[in-house]
Amino acid sequence: MARVGADIVDLDFLAPIDEARARMGPRQVLLGNIDPVRTLRDGTPETVTAAIAECHLEAGPRYIVGAGCEVPRGTPDANLLALTRYAQTHSHAALSD
Repeated sequence: MARVGADIVDLDFLAPIDEARARMGPRQVLLGNIDPVRTLRDGTPETVTAAIAECHLEAGPRYIVGAGCEVPRGTPDANLLALTRYAQTHSHAALSD
């Protein structure tokens, strides 16, 4: 996928983000990839934040916060707000310091 030349690669939650980073190199922008059912829909704001923070750490600074597939119906608003808050409060600079 890295050779295709896409600006962003949206990873499904089954694709390990650390392996994707290793194979695609440091310049590729990655998006994703928390489990949309077990973590996003069925988790808590705290587990959502922890999962997305782990993805961000493994992906590095060229990363976009997102679910690892579509957001399922019934996902609590609080969990979506946790994703939003993380994205708003964590820049790539925070990880590269």
